[in-house]
Amino acid sequence: MTILLSILFIIVCLLLIFMVVITPSSEGGMAAAFGGMGSDSFFGTKAHQHINKFTVFLAVSFLVLAFCINWINKGGGGESGTGRSTIEEKMKNLPSTPKGPQEPPIPPPNK
Repeated sequence: MTILLSILFIIVCLLLIFMVVITPSSEGGMAAAFGGMGSDSFFGTKAHQHINKFTVFLAVSFLVLAFCINWINKGGGGESGTGRSTIEEKMKNLPSTPKGPQEPPIPPPNK
């Protein structure tokens, strides 16, 4: 499930980047300041409305997928015994090491 959501998340990310890049500017930049603004009808006359709606849909999808992936990876939903352990639990299970400086091992005598 996590892999499927991750793949979908990457696709949504790429589409969101693409949609933000192709979104037409409402200001027009330097061309509009000097009166040289041409018509932006490459995607149609009302394409900016559809592009904006789809961009909002992708942004909401991005947030929902990010939340779901995080919730699944944390073991949400009251699932116990999923095999996931926290860092603190792993640290408790480590073998204890003696504190302070240790003497180096004595090499065997040469013959």
